[in-house]
Amino acid sequence: MANAKFYLKDKNSINETLILMFFNYNNKVFKYSTKTSIEPRNWNNKTCRVKQQSSHSLELNKQINKIEDSIIDIYHRMKTNDRTINNKILKEQLDISLNRQDKEDFFCYMKRYVEQKNELRETTKKDYLQTYDTLKEFERNTAYLVSFETITLDFYNRFQNYMIKDLNHSINTFGKRIKTIKSIMSYATEIGINKNLDYQKKSFKVLSVKANRIYLTKEEINKLKELKLNGSLKRTRDAFIIMCYLGIRYSDYIKITKNNISDSYLDITMHKTNEQVSIPIHPYALDIIEGYSYILPQLSNTKLNKQIKKVCEYAEIDELITESNKSFHKYELVTCHTARRSFATNGYLSDVPVRDLMRITGHKKETTFLDYVQVKREVRLSRILEIYPTELKKVS
Repeated sequence: MANAKFYLKDKNSINETLILMFFNYNNKVFKYSTKTSIEPRNWNNKTCRVKQQSSHSLELNKQINKIEDSIIDIYHRMKTNDRTINNKILKEQLDISLNRQDKEDFFCYMKRYVEQKNELRETTKKDYLQTYDTLKEFERNTAYLVSFETITLDFYNRFQNYMIKDLNHSINTFGKRIKTIKSIMSYATEIGINKNLDYQKKSFKVLSVKANRIYLTKEEINKLKELKLNGSLKRTRDAFIIMCYLGIRYSDYIKITKNNISDSYLDITMHKTNEQVSIPIHPYALDIIEGYSYILPQLSNTKLNKQIKKVCEYAEIDELITESNKSFHKYELVTCHTARRSFATNGYLSDVPVRDLMRITGHKKETTFLDYVQVKREVRLSRILEIYPTELKKVS
């Protein structure tokens, strides 16, 4: 069982001597200086604390207790998350916990880099800040300390697993985060702050795939609407349908309240882009919102992504889709974001002007929007045939 004890460096000293912590774990001992010194006559050997009658005892014992609590918490978090535990890592994490790190902090440097790099476009800055937030969450949820020294191949594999399996993000989103991390590490190396070169290894690569991004047709959305559901699955279906009709992300869905709805319009500042948009609310979506008295179901993004697959399976949205040389039923690939893509694609196929759709989705460039919508080749061909009603022959 892990435990921390505190002793004097020299209990026979006639002058002040350092208070040291001895942390016992896994048949090992980690020694750590409290950076606090006292005279031995003011030390209680039984309680391993400063005697109450000595000056500043309350403050000194508070510091000692903080160190003990911190090391116990660090050890148990690392053990719970199957982290490698040794004296070097324990010292590194305890220094961070106590704000004692002498080296440049990765997160502080990253924030400063974004603020000082005036040539970065606003969209690029947002990518950097999103990476910052994701890394902070990764550190908090996995107890993996993120620093210049720990951004290794082990970090790469853990971060990939966290983003794709835990957060259900795509390989391309993971690749975007890695690209940002490599840029930060590269610049930090150039100016002499970073010495760790693992980010240059071939295995530390920016992954990307040409994804077969699905959308639900209007007929498939109607199937969802007609399902008889209750409980959590009904709330999931209703939340998804609202996003389908409004073309919004999950991060914007959770901000819907009675205060930002008026005259059948939703006025909202998009979480991802900080763009202010005014979205006409489809009567069916408004009925759902009013049915919940404007207090919409607040399921987590992870739970919604998991349960919407079940809902789509019940609706028999089971077309076979080939992705990365593997076949999936369509319902297996549906996520919250499928709703937003469905809105954009169905709007485009219904001949809603692209500029009107872009005002709702927040896209700035038409080329980006057209790449976002999922229009099959045969649909594009049918439009060509309408414009040029002549016989088109395949080239043999």
